[in-house]
Amino acid sequence: MANRLNRIDLPPVLSGRALFVAFVTLSVVTVACSSDERRIAIGAGETVEDAGAPTPPSFDTPEDAGDASTATSDAARPGIAMCIATECPYPFGTCGGTAGTNTAFACGTNLLADKNNCGTCGNVCPQSSAFPELNMDTQCVDGACRRQCVPRSGVQYGDCNGLVDDGCETNLNSNPDHCGLCGNSCPSGPDGERRCINGQCGCPFGQTWCDPVGCTDTSIDDTNCGACGNVCQGTDAGPPPPNMEYRCQQGKCAQLRCSSGFADCNGKLQEDGCEVHIVSDSKNCGACGNVCLAGQRCLPKGNTVACGCEPLETLCKSGNQEFCADLLNDTRNCGACGYTCPSKGGYVAACRKGFCEYDCSPGRGDCDGDVRNGCETDLMINGRHCGACGNQCDTAAGQPCISGSCLMVECDGGVVTK
Repeated sequence: MANRLNRIDLPPVLSGRALFVAFVTLSVVTVACSSDERRIAIGAGETVEDAGAPTPPSFDTPEDAGDASTATSDAARPGIAMCIATECPYPFGTCGGTAGTNTAFACGTNLLADKNNCGTCGNVCPQSSAFPELNMDTQCVDGACRRQCVPRSGVQYGDCNGLVDDGCETNLNSNPDHCGLCGNSCPSGPDGERRCINGQCGCPFGQTWCDPVGCTDTSIDDTNCGACGNVCQGTDAGPPPPNMEYRCQQGKCAQLRCSSGFADCNGKLQEDGCEVHIVSDSKNCGACGNVCLAGQRCLPKGNTVACGCEPLETLCKSGNQEFCADLLNDTRNCGACGYTCPSKGGYVAACRKGFCEYDCSPGRGDCDGDVRNGCETDLMINGRHCGACGNQCDTAAGQPCISGSCLMVECDGGVVTK
């Protein structure tokens, strides 16, 4: 708005100070503007609503801004005016539905992935019950219902013949022509047989196929020692030394070896056998010569053993077993040895400073404060609790919550397509 000062005749009695005040007052009145436009100026920090509020920054391109191709985009500049949006951005849609479900909220349905609204509202992909004995299901992928093979009782299946009528007909766990995946053919083994074992051709490295046990390590298997079917018999060498036993070792029967959990640390097998119990000896903890510090004990830790407990751990007992636990942070030993934080539906348990606390998984919220129904609110789509409990979108105007944010568009930015 142009600002022009007209000539005004002033009484000659006005002093120079009065003239200055009158000029300032006239200038202020002249530049005041009114605006009834409601918008949010991102970066300006205020909502413009009445004629008395400060005028928001202008977003008109200056005449000397230069080529548009070199100008900074509005989205990158501070002060961009954003307005409430009500149209669902693709691929989200409002399909309606039962209260408490995603489809009950505006723009709460992802049409690219929703099995009950695939591509369009109401297009339901067939359930697995529609394909009895076919080992298949349908999923919504990129807005289209597509057939997918599903495992049954731990067995992976594949549609290797490409026929819809028999579904996923091939057992990929055991079929040597389609081992692990369709078309993967297994070669013949040393005995001329082609075998697919748990989706892999032949036995794992170091193992041999022996009927009827299957894959086994013939270097230590007492019933297939050195070769399939070679069963180790008793020996006339007399009783073994302490904590030792005659077993298959390196493919040979009747070989002395230490019993589980014991070791020969002094090198005197014939005199005292495997004399050290390495799972409890603080001077040979887990291995010969691994000495624990003074006051430390050799204790189980997971699948191994280690000396003592860490500085913030406590020695716990369960029956005859001793173990270390962090009572401040361990949900299985929270505040006391053996106390496990109870599970609660919809919550993720955490032990903090020895007390059980419960958190909602990302994207969920306990907005009604009722622990009985867990984290009942989907913060990603709920317009009354968008991104956080209590953060309400302008639902009366139809503003949806998309991915945890109330939908906004740049003012005069065009129509958002569905």
